[in-house]
Amino acid sequence: MQAPRKTVLTCAQAFEQYLSWCEKRRKLNTYRQKAFIIRSLITHLQHNPSIDNLTETNIESYLDFRFKTTGGKSANRDLRELKTAFNWLISRRLCFTNPCAGIEEYEEDSFVRYVPPPEDINAVLLEAEPWEYDFLQCIYHTAARRGEIQRLKWEDINFQTARIILWTMKRKGGSLEPDELSMNSVFLALLENRYRTRHRESPYVFPNNAGEVISKYTLDNIMPRLCRKADVKPFGFHAIRHHVSAIMADSKKLSLVQIQKQLRHKRTTTTDLYLKSFTGDETGAAGVLEKAQKKEIHTKVHTIHPKKKAGSE
Repeated sequence: MQAPRKTVLTCAQAFEQYLSWCEKRRKLNTYRQKAFIIRSLITHLQHNPSIDNLTETNIESYLDFRFKTTGGKSANRDLRELKTAFNWLISRRLCFTNPCAGIEEYEEDSFVRYVPPPEDINAVLLEAEPWEYDFLQCIYHTAARRGEIQRLKWEDINFQTARIILWTMKRKGGSLEPDELSMNSVFLALLENRYRTRHRESPYVFPNNAGEVISKYTLDNIMPRLCRKADVKPFGFHAIRHHVSAIMADSKKLSLVQIQKQLRHKRTTTTDLYLKSFTGDETGAAGVLEKAQKKEIHTKVHTIHPKKKAGSE
């Protein structure tokens, strides 16, 4: 009793407590991703050392393997997740150091998000069933994420003020947060028509036949099928958000802050990076320089070769 033995946890035991905590507080896909990374780490080690004996070298060996097999993006994601896991263990005094703290991130290949052209969007809409068409239009007119429209309820729509509330989970902590947007006349008319033919016993705008929230399985199969029928390059629901974002950015009529509010990012820096991932980093300098040079050449031509007046030498 005077000198109690310290209980030393293995990596598996320590991480099991972390995952148990995550399972109750994080989305299922987030939990599964964390579990996959931790399982992959222990598999790579080929043994189960105590959590205090897991070194920076062990972690870096695993991350190097991930870098070689799946690239820098996956390695950096795993690094961030492992840092988070160790910080949680430290906060619970299950270990005392974070072996990931000194590991630098890996180089990532540049990635450009695909933005489907307008003709492909229209081709898909022509192949959609009526409720699928409405679902796609909801994403188009709000630049919403799929899950936000999946969870949309009639109580979130105010037809009198033409306002809609979207509940997002794409924030730190995973809790639902409301964002309010205005609706244009086309979108408002679409929802009014859908309200008249709604499922009378369901609170959802897009319920299944039983009136419950439409399943992920049903939504997962929509875009691959519609793209095949329309004979266009495959894209998903989120690519429509990219398409709408690109339209807003290319219009030159909206400020970065206005686009941020429509996309419902917390910071303009997030919006700026998001737009650059599929619109590039155009400065507009090329067009300005072209116009300036044309003007300069035009001026020089008239200066060097002025038109002669009638009767002049």
